Amino acid sequence: MTITELGKELRKIRIDRDERLMDMAEKIGKSSAFISAVEAGKKSPPQGFEEAIASAYELAADLAAKLGQAADRARKSFTMEPQSILGRDTAGLMARKMNELSEDQLSKIYEILNKSKE
Repeated sequence: MTITELGKELRKIRIDRDERLMDMAEKIGKSSAFISAVEAGKKSPPQGFEEAIASAYELAADLAAKLGQAADRARKSFTMEPQSILGRDTAGLMARKMNELSEDQLSKIYEILNKSKE
């Protein structure tokens, strides 16, 4: 079985707390089969999944951010709900052009968006 980066993070959380998959499942209200499928990359983590883990385990900000990045890397698609016309236009354009952008362009966009967290 191949384990994803997210799966490794989830397992590390359980190992550090001497918990089983079933314990984590109970804490976040998901089935152990579902969490196992997410760990193996068979299912994409749903919106809010990493926040539920971070909250249930009271993760420090840096660990929660690392978990969030791992979850993003495990996702095959994203849902956005921009609240303005400009936001919708920007999101639509980005979705259409994402695979045409160079690594340098993506890097610049990432930096702009990442700075907004500060």
